[in-house]
Order: sequence, then C-alpha cells, then structure tokens
Amino acid sequence: MGDTILVVMLVVSLLINVSSLDDAFIDIIAFGILRKGLPGLAERTDIPRIAVFVANWHEEEVLGKMVEGNLARIPYPSVSLFLGVYPNDTGTLRVAKELEAKYPDRVTVIINTLNGPTSKGQMLNEMFQQVFEREDCPDIAVLHDSEDVIDPRTFPIYAQYSQDHDFIQVPVFSLSRGKGLPVASTYMDEFAERHTREMIVRNAVGAAIPSAGVGTAMTKKLLKYFLATRGQVLMSGTVTEDYILGVEAKRAGFSAAFAAVSADDASGLNYVATREFFPKTLAASIKQKTRWVYGINFEATHKLGWEGNAWDKYFFVRDRKGIITNFLPPVSFVFLVLIVLGLIDPSEMPDPIEPVFVASIYLNLAALIVRYTIRVVASHEVYGTYDLIGIAYRWPIGLYINAAAVFRAWKTYIGESQFATKPIVWSKTTHDLPENFMTATR
Repeated sequence: MGDTILVVMLVVSLLINVSSLDDAFIDIIAFGILRKGLPGLAERTDIPRIAVFVANWHEEEVLGKMVEGNLARIPYPSVSLFLGVYPNDTGTLRVAKELEAKYPDRVTVIINTLNGPTSKGQMLNEMFQQVFEREDCPDIAVLHDSEDVIDPRTFPIYAQYSQDHDFIQVPVFSLSRGKGLPVASTYMDEFAERHTREMIVRNAVGAAIPSAGVGTAMTKKLLKYFLATRGQVLMSGTVTEDYILGVEAKRAGFSAAFAAVSADDASGLNYVATREFFPKTLAASIKQKTRWVYGINFEATHKLGWEGNAWDKYFFVRDRKGIITNFLPPVSFVFLVLIVLGLIDPSEMPDPIEPVFVASIYLNLAALIVRYTIRVVASHEVYGTYDLIGIAYRWPIGLYINAAAVFRAWKTYIGESQFATKPIVWSKTTHDLPENFMTATR
C-alpha cells in the first residue's frame, strides 16, 4: 500500500508539472504580445445600430436599475436595449414594459412565445428570431446579463472591429468586491489572469474565441447565417451555448476577435471591458462553476469534438484539462499533510524514482511562485493595486470551489443515462448590482 501511495504521489506531481509548463507557455507568448502593447481606444462617433440583448427570468428586482443605469452611461442614441421576458414572468414583464414606455426609443421588450423557464439559450434564440428575421434589423447584437455594468467604450470597439470581424468578445472582469467577500473575489483574480493573458494569446494565434456570454458582439451577417441554415443561432439543449457558438462561428468561416483594448492611466492598463458582480457564497459559486465545467468539458466535447487546426486542438486541451487538473492541488495537499504527520516518507522511494520526485517538487514550487506573480501582475493591470495578501488567501478558496465544481460535474456526467439529451432549464444565480452605476468602473 505504501509503494502505491508513493507512485500516486509521483504521478500527481508530474501531472502538475505538465500543466504548469502548459501555463508557462501561455505566459511567455502573452509577455511577448503585451511587450508590444495593446491597441488603444479609437474615437468613433459613427456608431451603427447596436441591439443589447438581455435575457431575463425573474429579474424584476434588478432589471430597472440595470437598464436605467446603463442607459445613463451609454451616450450613443443608436444603441438600444432589447429585453427578453416570458409571458408568465409577470414581475419582470411589468418592469420591462414600464421601461419600454419610459424609454420608447432605447428599450424594446421581446416576449417569448413560450412560458418560462425554458433556457437562456432558447430565450436568446427567440429574441434573435423576432429581431433579425426582419429587414430593418440592427447591425450588431451584443449579449449582456441583467447584472452587467456596460462600459460605453465597448460600442466604438464593436463598430471598429465589425468592419473585419463578425464575432467580437471584449474582456470580462469582476467588479472589486473588497476584503469582506473572499468567494466573490476569487472571480477577480481568475478573470483578470485569464482575460489579460490566455484570451489575448488565443486571439493572436488565430484560435477559436469562445464567448463569455456577456460582452459578445455579433454582426447581423453572422446571425442571419445561422438563422437561415439551422433556424436558430445558439445550439439548443446546452448549458454553455455561448462557448459553443464561438467555436461554431469559426468553423462556419466567420472571423472572430478578442478585442483587448486599453488606455494607459496612472493606475495601470485601463481595459475596456464588461464588469459585473459574481456569486458571493460557496454554494452559488460551486453551482455556477459546475454548470461551466459540465458544459465546456462534457457537453462541448460531445457536441464539438476536436475538429480544428493545431491551435484549436491545443486550446481544447487547455479548456478541458480542468476535469483532471482541478483535482490535483487538493490531492497534493493531502499528501503534504501525510508527509508532515510522518505517515508517508518520500525517501523510501526507489533510487531511480526519488531524484525525479525531488526535481518534480522543486519545479512545482517554482511554478507556484510564477503563477502567483502572474496573478498579482494581472490583478494590478485590471484593478490598479498589488493585492499580495488578498490573492494569497483567496487562492485556496478558489481551488476548493473549482475542485468541488469538477466533482459535481463528473457526478452529473456519470449519472446521465442519456447524455446531453435531457431538456436544459434555466439555471440562474442571485444577481447583485453596484450602488452607483456611474462610478462603477473597477
């Protein structure tokens, strides 16, 4: 039994090595890109007709504040909000209709032909059909949620990028949660790292750009293509239809871009991005991430396969490796505790294996320092501060949430008797909004 545990320890350590080298590869490419600098914000006043699509289910508590706050932030009259509601969601329908009456030129209510809840994907497909099957449809549709603080600078970016691209994703970051909400603050660290590093690399090498579900712009050319070829834009019966759509857009021959645009200021890189609050309790966070893990790692793998060029396949591996690698930190922590308690002695490994294990451990320690440094720098670029202590104490919380989410996703996958055929109903979390939309920038 002892020998088996020692072998498992070595395998876990080597797997962490491989994953860490994969992350370092992305860091190196990102460093080279960022050294050259990101494009600045171009001033544009010729904003085309842009429809901001907001799908809703029981959002009567936040919808009014979200719409009025964002309308006050967005100075472009050609940008309007389209609110998708269900006929049986009377609370949200009432609020939406009041907003439409108050802002008839900026707000349009789209009523689903079905009672809710169906799914977010079905709601958006209904909205796409009702709006883009008309001749006088908008030029661009942008996806947002009812908790989003929309950066008005994204609209000139959509206008600029849509000249050469039909699918555009801007960075998404969490609004600062302060020090009292460690669970919600893990999203600050993770999105800052991913959207200032990996997504920029994906764009640079021409890999498929997955939608983040918000801050995603699509031209009417792309939307009309999917409506004409399959009668819907988003793949039905999925929980991460936005992620899948980004891959499908590339496979259909449409050009996609991750529009990382910044303007230097005194506090660091000022990214133009969508910002929002994320779940603040363990239960809500695990529920949300379970949906992400299940959709990306199991559903998307089943429905999309591995088709694509070499970079696409590489990033598929990165997207999907978490179903294994998210278990490794907790397992390695258990081994560390056993070693400290004297229940396992690594020196008992056979001579050919012990030096490999020691070297592997040192490599993992070095990778941990590099990962921490990258996360601190990324957080500074987004929030303007070096949160050395906060990132350190939130990290284990994030590792626990990710491991728990992967465990539940595996449990869901294994428990499915007919995989990916059950109707997917709306899975939502409680939404929070900042007190003042006009000053909510980070």
